[in-house]
Amino acid sequence: MAIDLALVPPGATPADIIRLLILITVAAVLVIFFFPLNRFFKPAPQDLGSMSIGGPFLEASQNASDVRNKPWLKALVKIDRLYFQEGKLSEAIKLAELELEKAPQNDRAGWRNLYYRYWELLLDADRGLVLKMSTRAYLDDYPEDPFANYYFARSFLKTADRYHNLNAQTRNSYRQNAEAVARQLDRTCSSLLAQKKHPGVSQEKLQIIEDFYQKLRLEQAKLFVLIWKLGGFEEDEHPDVIYRDKALDICESEALADMKEARALKAVIYTHVLDRWNWFEGQQIIQNKLHQRKDFRKQLDELNAELIP
Repeated sequence: MAIDLALVPPGATPADIIRLLILITVAAVLVIFFFPLNRFFKPAPQDLGSMSIGGPFLEASQNASDVRNKPWLKALVKIDRLYFQEGKLSEAIKLAELELEKAPQNDRAGWRNLYYRYWELLLDADRGLVLKMSTRAYLDDYPEDPFANYYFARSFLKTADRYHNLNAQTRNSYRQNAEAVARQLDRTCSSLLAQKKHPGVSQEKLQIIEDFYQKLRLEQAKLFVLIWKLGGFEEDEHPDVIYRDKALDICESEALADMKEARALKAVIYTHVLDRWNWFEGQQIIQNKLHQRKDFRKQLDELNAELIP
């Protein structure tokens, strides 16, 4: 009898099947509710692209006296030929370093275009530590140079992103440095706004200043997100939410409001907020305003829809 019972599969009544279907449906709904897809597939923040002094400096476009009287220009032509024509990034970086060693330390401003190109090359080569040291040394003499501040911020953020498991002391160190870099960017942006107000500034220069301003502000917003991250993405009444809200304020500012890259960063911030927003919490204060969870989710969905290429 025992053998017969073991060989005969048990029968399932219609009631059993219905109960099983109900359990599967409830389980599926709970998984979708508590583990939405965008919790795992988060939008990546885009950027505005690197600051650049433009395309290659070609020897054919320079007159003989300029190349002869401006040693930095002669060096830049050689570096750009290596990079833009021959695609030799490593060799272009080595040549730039050799030429910059010859540059007079008291005239870095005169060689600034060569420094700028060197930083572009280092960023393309993903050499963050070298970029960080070079821009840091330049900022000692020219603390409000927009290129140096931009590339220093980029190198700092790249370095910080590579370390995920930090002890408390290292996190605190990164946090303090990020705050200092953000303050420096703020001073540089103020200098750019002052230049913009000068009555003699041309329309072309105005456009360049606005471009610099947007790029620097976006990096500053990323630094605020990093500080918030180093603190554990805190929320509610925690003091760290001020950095989250500062980043959102920058993304929604008039200068950046229509930029896709700023909206992408805003979507990343929204995703982190919703990740920590418990299902039983109906409301939360963000940017000094009370938000409903469902409305906040709707805003994130709209942002993600806008960002789809």
